[in-house]
Amino acid sequence: MPAADLDDLGRTYRQVVSDLAIARRDFPEDELTATLNALAARAHLRLYRAPPSTWRRLGAFFTTDFARRLAAARGYVAVAAALLFLPGLLGFLAGLLDPTLRNALVPGAMRELMERGRTWTEIEGPLRPLMASVIFTNNIRISFLAYAGGVLAGLGTVYVLVFNGLFLGAVFGAAAFYGVGGLLGDFVSAHGYLELTCIAVAGAAGLRLGDGMLRPGLLRRRDALVRGGRQSVELLLGTTPVFVLAGLVEGFVSPSGLPTPYKVALGPLLWLIWAALIAWWLRPGSGGSAPPGRR
Repeated sequence: MPAADLDDLGRTYRQVVSDLAIARRDFPEDELTATLNALAARAHLRLYRAPPSTWRRLGAFFTTDFARRLAAARGYVAVAAALLFLPGLLGFLAGLLDPTLRNALVPGAMRELMERGRTWTEIEGPLRPLMASVIFTNNIRISFLAYAGGVLAGLGTVYVLVFNGLFLGAVFGAAAFYGVGGLLGDFVSAHGYLELTCIAVAGAAGLRLGDGMLRPGLLRRRDALVRGGRQSVELLLGTTPVFVLAGLVEGFVSPSGLPTPYKVALGPLLWLIWAALIAWWLRPGSGGSAPPGRR
């Protein structure tokens, strides 16, 4: 609707509901009261009803809407990334340098395989479609665990991020110790950049949820939790297509015979393409349902 019509709709709507209140008080059984009530009901639907779901709106949610929510939550993303990657660095050093910590953090079956100069990343061709679905389903499960941990005032999210960071880092450290770091890096590079970034974003959604409980501001704690939950779950769901893409790459490309330089280049390339799309969707006038913080 044009701006002038919107102003007129708001003004006349207030007039109608004011007249309806007087009519209900003074002429509750009059036909005019029923007419005013029907008119106010139609205007209320026009003003407050959510627009119907369409494929276009769904596409906008996974593009411009998600990009804006991600930009609004950049502080949480930075904290979640630190909780994931700093323990990962410590885990790498532990797996590389300390045999006691290596044995504690890396499962025995993995260590035995790496001692023989092999890894668990060799997936046979006929099994790759099945493994692709298993992989991205597992990745989405981890992201939902990181998000759900926000209900515990964010402590569960912190635990999931720190634990996964330590484990992944220790596995890479053990791989380097046993001399199979190149094999593992060859497998992980193509999908790892997208996958780890999405886990950090899911962790940011959990931290946003927990922050609403710890710092409700002027809102009641219950209302702050509801608002934080709505905003954070949209942030989480926006990563789902990227998780699916990372799982497909992990299931089909990572275990393939593609030369290592191509695999090593593919991961950063996919990440840069996604980052460029986020920047494109954030440009002024890109559309979307609502700017960050308006819901």
